[in-house]
Amino acid sequence: MSKTNETVDDLTRLAIMHGTDKWGPHFYTPVYHSIFSKRRNDPIRLLEIGVGGYENPLLGGTSLSMWADYFPNGHIVGVDINEKTLSLDPRIIIRKGSQTDSAFLKNIVYEYGPFDIIIDDGSHVPQHVVQSFHTLWSTLRDGGYYVIEDTQTSLWEKWGGSLSNGGATMQLARALMDSLNFAEAAVAAPNLKIDDAVKTVRSLQAFHNLIFVEKGNNDEPSSLAYDLKNPIAVDAINTIASQLKSTPTPHGYANLILLYSTGKDFDTGIKVAEYALSQWRNHPAIISAAEVIYRSAGHVKEASMLSTSIDHRTAQ
Repeated sequence: MSKTNETVDDLTRLAIMHGTDKWGPHFYTPVYHSIFSKRRNDPIRLLEIGVGGYENPLLGGTSLSMWADYFPNGHIVGVDINEKTLSLDPRIIIRKGSQTDSAFLKNIVYEYGPFDIIIDDGSHVPQHVVQSFHTLWSTLRDGGYYVIEDTQTSLWEKWGGSLSNGGATMQLARALMDSLNFAEAAVAAPNLKIDDAVKTVRSLQAFHNLIFVEKGNNDEPSSLAYDLKNPIAVDAINTIASQLKSTPTPHGYANLILLYSTGKDFDTGIKVAEYALSQWRNHPAIISAAEVIYRSAGHVKEASMLSTSIDHRTAQ
């Protein structure tokens, strides 16, 4: 069933107007719109690898024009291995160079970046995709997105891909998935050396032939190694404590007690447990959490008394 004018999003409408293959042959623009729409009026700096039109200098630039219209305050840079002589919006700059030329890409970032959005719509050769990513990821702004289009080529042998192992692009995606969970890997292997770049992979979203990688702080602690020196953990505990002051609940306090126990801040946890017991003496969640913090702190007698009270109430 075809979409009505009311159901076509703004970016897809622009894609149709400019004739880019990001909608029709592919189905990318609704995904882009869902992720980028909140930033439409920001002074976005966007780099797209691949201008289109192949060797013809007068063809291509359709998606660059789409992006310029979509981001009215944005600055759009396109790079292509072929020379392009196109008359486009003055906010669009095109430079000739290869996506496998690290020096060229770094110079583009130096001149026109740092970028908020980088889109690889270049050669689609998996090895080229991975090389460009490793060159540009560290230059992307925090909160920015690195997008890889046409990931199907990673499955096609004629492009250098592989159906059996997913090719270099899919292997990169799997490595990025592992990066999201580096804190859990560190629990399993405490001596594992973690590259700092891994901690900047904030999210990974995969769609048909399309991968979005969000850059940001991914230093959340593992629930099995809850470090109370970690700023994210500290913020979480402070937020919970603040909310419970205004809206106290026994289950909320039980969770807070267990967090202090997991983080090995037994003194603070016991103070919270004592307060919670004074408010909800017979609540099973409070009693259970208090028993955990007392036992973890080595207060066996207090833990045993609470355990006995739970057993007694269960027997009744």
